[in-house]
Amino acid sequence: MILKGRILLPGGEIAEGQVVAGDGLIEQVKRTRAGAKQIIAPGFIDLQVNGAFGHDFTTQPETINAVAHQLLAAGVTAFLPTIITTPLQQYPKVFEALPLLSPSGAVVRGGGARVLGLHLEGPYLSPERPGAHDPVYLRPSVTPLADNLIHPSVRLMTLAPELNNGLQAVHNLSAQEIVVGLGHSAATYEQARAALVAGARWGTHLFNAMTPLHHREPGLIGALLADDEAFVGAIADGVHVHPSIFKWLVKAKGAERITLVSDAMAAAGMMPGEYSLAGSRVIVDERSARLENGTLAGSILTMDQAVRNLVAWGACSLADALTMASTSPARLLRLDHLGRIEAGCSADFVVLDESLNVRQTIIGGQVVFER
Repeated sequence: MILKGRILLPGGEIAEGQVVAGDGLIEQVKRTRAGAKQIIAPGFIDLQVNGAFGHDFTTQPETINAVAHQLLAAGVTAFLPTIITTPLQQYPKVFEALPLLSPSGAVVRGGGARVLGLHLEGPYLSPERPGAHDPVYLRPSVTPLADNLIHPSVRLMTLAPELNNGLQAVHNLSAQEIVVGLGHSAATYEQARAALVAGARWGTHLFNAMTPLHHREPGLIGALLADDEAFVGAIADGVHVHPSIFKWLVKAKGAERITLVSDAMAAAGMMPGEYSLAGSRVIVDERSARLENGTLAGSILTMDQAVRNLVAWGACSLADALTMASTSPARLLRLDHLGRIEAGCSADFVVLDESLNVRQTIIGGQVVFER
């Protein structure tokens, strides 16, 4: 396979060039006059997908494979199916629906986006900041081992570090190479800082479901922004975070520490109407998904739209937007073979036209979607 166009290079620069791939890997990348205006970026990696196209992963984990195929149209080549707070007896059903990860860090499936493992968002979340999670099923103490939630398919777990046993759990999970995200939390700055020192590496949908930033009590937001090593997730739908905030956020953290996430729920890719999130009724219009009380319940965003939004808002450069959608998530998960267009990496690409619409999605050197 030979691709020519404007390429996102590992240093965060977009330059004309050519990519040569074979046997599923990138063999060569060189700068040259391409004669093509299309944009070639690493495939998008979405760390937070609750469901999409009418399917909810928490209650219907068997639909993960179907959604993996449909996400290709948004340029997604890899993702983490996200399971939100649910009764403990539901988790074994989720684990059974997802085969063990391969040595390459993905579930082997035919033709769809790579499933990089599960993101468990809960049940260890603060009752003060539950968001759309059902408070009935929140656990007051962080005990994933005792609750049988330590499973080989779990890649990322979001928790509130201020809960009982929170810091010890962060340490234990990190030691088992499970990425710990901090979210749905009322943690103070000191509690959040202690969790980062203990091994937490990510902030889950920054600004949402956490104590607002205050100049005398910076809280979890302040701790994440002040930590040079911490990554943060962000939902660029214009609803969860005001567009103007992104320009400031990119300056504060740098694109290499921000991971765009869709936080998509069942209504993503569907018409407005009534849908379900982990069994809760969600009302969806053209812009947002909300519980009956008005609480945001995930989003209807896609990753390609998130990239287009950031560029249209003037929040950052195209190179930064693409980095946040591909390179940064791979770095957070420590998957060195993904998220970069460099010799030896997996030949996973999204090809965009000048309007940033997806033209092709390529996984392992094979075209799996073409518009």
